[in-house]
Amino acid sequence: MIFKKVPQLWKNFLIGIIIALLPIFQIDNWLPHALLSHYNYPVDSKPAIFQKFNAKVENINFTTTDNIDISGWWIPSPKNPSEHPTLIVLHSLGGTRQDFLKFNLPIWEQGFNLAVIDMRSHGESGGEYFTYGFHERKDVSRLIDFLEKHHQDESQNIALMGISAGGAVAISSAAYDKRIQGLITISAFADLNNTIKKQVPWLPSFWRNRAITRAEENAEFNIAEISPINQIKKVNCPILIVHGTEDRYIPFVNGKKLYDAAEGEKSFYAVEGGNHSTVLDKGGEELQEKIVEFVRDNFL
Repeated sequence: MIFKKVPQLWKNFLIGIIIALLPIFQIDNWLPHALLSHYNYPVDSKPAIFQKFNAKVENINFTTTDNIDISGWWIPSPKNPSEHPTLIVLHSLGGTRQDFLKFNLPIWEQGFNLAVIDMRSHGESGGEYFTYGFHERKDVSRLIDFLEKHHQDESQNIALMGISAGGAVAISSAAYDKRIQGLITISAFADLNNTIKKQVPWLPSFWRNRAITRAEENAEFNIAEISPINQIKKVNCPILIVHGTEDRYIPFVNGKKLYDAAEGEKSFYAVEGGNHSTVLDKGGEELQEKIVEFVRDNFL
């Protein structure tokens, strides 16, 4: 009688194992997706802040080398655009070109042309995946091509500023395209692999590596190739690295590592008390003036 029950016992055991492993399989699918994708926030076509600053805005639309449509805004300087440098700003992961206008427009007001885009798979831009600079660096080059074609006089002196994951893209872009003459990073990570490890410390390394490999295959990119700490060594233009001292998401040490790895002319600015979400507010006017000073020192 007992022998007749064994097959059912084994069946129950296997069912139990499968049920126990279901969360693991979900993680295996979730992590690659979380690395590459995010909620796509909408963009307000006419943010009220433009009216507040009396800013004239033109739409930017161009196509990447792999046929993805990119959308953005061109905001010419209110003071003789052809005589002032252009600042390109890249938003953070999951953000849009609209996110940092409150911080950027006071900088623009002091005599800068401003170009902001939705990076691929963000906002109104196309694309399924975000690759932390692997494909996006070419997108930035296409943006500069667009500016040279449509705003030739204003695109002679270009500085690039990236925030968080946008900072990683900015580093790879400055290493890739020598037309970028100034680089500013705010709260950027030094290495994506280590950042993932810190944010999911409970995940075994073999599983993390497997998820990263799957993400690389899905989006056709290579994480190691665009590691910011390696890419920044290839940047020849002046660099300003900004980081909040209380950042727990991308710890302060990331900024110091990037600074140490950078070669040539460089400077570091610590925002005291700033964490990953408050660094711009904490930095405030003093940080804005630091950015203005950095760009003017290198272009004027």
